[in-house]
Amino acid sequence: MKLSQTLLFLALGASTLPAQTPASEAPQKKRAPAAEGSAAPQQVVQSNSLVRVNATSQPYSLHLPWQKESPSGRRGLGVVLAGNRVLVTAQMVADATYIELELPDKGQKIPAKVVAVDYEANLALLEATSDKQKTFFAGLKPMAVDVSTRIGDNVDILQTGRVGELIKSELKIGKVLTRHYNVEGSGFLVYEANNIVRSEANSFTLPVVKGGKLVGLLLSYDSKNQVTTILPAPIIEHFLKDVADGSYEGFPSLGMELQATLDEQFREFLGLKPDAPGVLISMIMKGGSAEKAGMKKGDILVAINGFAIDSRGDYRDPQFGALSSSHLVRGRAYVGDKVEIKVIRDGKEVTLNGELTRRKPDDYLVLPYLFDKGPRYVLMGGLLFQELSRPYLDAFGEERRGGAILRLAHVASHPEQYEEEGRKKLVFLSLVLPTPSAQGYDKLGGQVVNKVNGRTIHDLNDLAEAFKSSKDNMHVIELNDFPHVLYLDTFNAERDNMSLLGGAYRIGSLKRLE
Repeated sequence: MKLSQTLLFLALGASTLPAQTPASEAPQKKRAPAAEGSAAPQQVVQSNSLVRVNATSQPYSLHLPWQKESPSGRRGLGVVLAGNRVLVTAQMVADATYIELELPDKGQKIPAKVVAVDYEANLALLEATSDKQKTFFAGLKPMAVDVSTRIGDNVDILQTGRVGELIKSELKIGKVLTRHYNVEGSGFLVYEANNIVRSEANSFTLPVVKGGKLVGLLLSYDSKNQVTTILPAPIIEHFLKDVADGSYEGFPSLGMELQATLDEQFREFLGLKPDAPGVLISMIMKGGSAEKAGMKKGDILVAINGFAIDSRGDYRDPQFGALSSSHLVRGRAYVGDKVEIKVIRDGKEVTLNGELTRRKPDDYLVLPYLFDKGPRYVLMGGLLFQELSRPYLDAFGEERRGGAILRLAHVASHPEQYEEEGRKKLVFLSLVLPTPSAQGYDKLGGQVVNKVNGRTIHDLNDLAEAFKSSKDNMHVIELNDFPHVLYLDTFNAERDNMSLLGGAYRIGSLKRLE
């Protein structure tokens, strides 16, 4: 969901590949972590805190979920932290089938694995799996994390040349704001910097440093406007603190939508005085921290943890100035922290208290992302059923979102009705394969499934169970849209199932429910 002047989605957090061109010592947990154009002025030095990271990625197909896409390679620079662990962006290792670390100057390589990953925050922590890691890391020095960066500071983006020499491109931090990294609706802190960044053979992870310390990782680079977006150190520090005790919980969220109160007539309608702070709560996410704290649609949010919220939904951050109130939860707090929220309700100020939680991806009706595993599906007689996800919709692109896909996109943006019905996931008919059982249904696709053989469908597990029985040797499938009811002869459907296994579509299994 995009931010606008009047509607701000605050996943006050929700827990990933680059928008344009992607690229210490781990602190203890709170209780108990390119580009194009000609080169900017730079200097060549040696560094012993960086390693090359090479990964082979092979995601599952979203439209033929029993298959995998063609493998592809990714390369970036990882930052060495304490304990011989390496920090990279999550996009670097998404759907990875193999990961290795490489010394830039010597070319020595060892295999590695992911020990912690957060696709919303776009961060991952790696460690070597080889018994030679002690030798590999012997000449490397952990890099510390510096969270003190402010607007106007000069920072360096690091890249390595062909023989391992370190290349530094200097940038100046021009803005600090919040926006999503790779997962829509998950707003995080970002730095924006300006200058030309030289292109080298590292694209998915590039460290950003100041004074020899890590201040961020490159998220994207707009070569046309020479704008670099940086994942900042405060988010990295939060991630590392959370990882430190071995139990990663992720970034918390309030879970609500806010509507700006800048318009004078709108403020008058809400009963707000001209100079009064506050922003309208236009939606409360089911099961989120806001709902559990007692917040309601129509409340006017005026403060979070003592920070006043203005009519744009911003607060005054002591380090960065005006900043989206989402950072109060996603950047300055942890799962389990207490939160105090002040709202105006029916003209009176009400103080609400709650505990911050995080909605996991599987808690959403529509999966916000899908990495490192295949989509769940069930095949019956040539009819393919899946659970709706954002990646499935995104795979069509904006220009192809017509008809059924447009309807599914609308459902994904307005899931309240289906959540109130008790659905855990949105099961839909995604594809019809050419089988005798499915004759006449070949042009269908995108219809939401309500019932099968009289059983209400809350997720694919319900669907698989419903197909184990039938009435009068017929499977009866009830849909939300035309033609509303489908019929499959059980004998013919099972015959077609057997013909699909190992056939032209290379189907190895008729379902994936894990």
